[in-house]
Amino acid sequence: IEQAIEFYNAALTIRTREAFPQDWAGTQHNLGNAYYYRICGKKAENIEQAIAFYNAALTLRTREAFPQDWADTQISLGSTYLDRICGEEAENIEQAITFYTAALTVYNHEAFPQNWAITQHNLGHVYLYRICGEEAENIEQAIICYNAALTVRTREASPQQWAMTQNSLGNAYFYRIQGERAENIEQAITFDNAALTVRTREAFPQDWAMTQ
Repeated sequence: IEQAIEFYNAALTIRTREAFPQDWAGTQHNLGNAYYYRICGKKAENIEQAIAFYNAALTLRTREAFPQDWADTQISLGSTYLDRICGEEAENIEQAITFYTAALTVYNHEAFPQNWAITQHNLGHVYLYRICGEEAENIEQAIICYNAALTVRTREASPQQWAMTQNSLGNAYFYRIQGERAENIEQAITFDNAALTVRTREAFPQDWAMTQ
């Protein structure tokens, strides 16, 4: 990752904003990714750096000029705010919802089904752990988002993603407030067992352990 940062910065000595605006914006976005996943340094500072690079990219990656690039950066900002350490957690989660929801104005089910499904899954995760609003309603919204993702993430087409969303639905039903508690827990067990048909100990030991 440190090498990646070095190479991206080297590229920016030629890919300037003035000479190559699109390439410059793409490299800003890539630097945001590198800092988001960076291991060296302080995590909180790396995330702030990632946000700064993504925001820099958006000064050129506008919805009007480059809608797909804009949506990609919106998704990245959503994930970054979800993991953000600085600032108020509740506000960061609200920001994540705003960014993911913005991305869905470009990534619709018909034109970009995979990207749409990823964003639906991510929104489900955000709503499940949301602090603002009514907890019961947030969990119901999470369930809606996860089920939406499963209209694309089928076991046949994308088994790993399908299993991930099954596991997430298990979490949502475990925490669910509406409905009968006993029925919700049975549902949670069903979803987790479904996930384990793909998340085997041999193929995906960490995921298997998480679901266990």
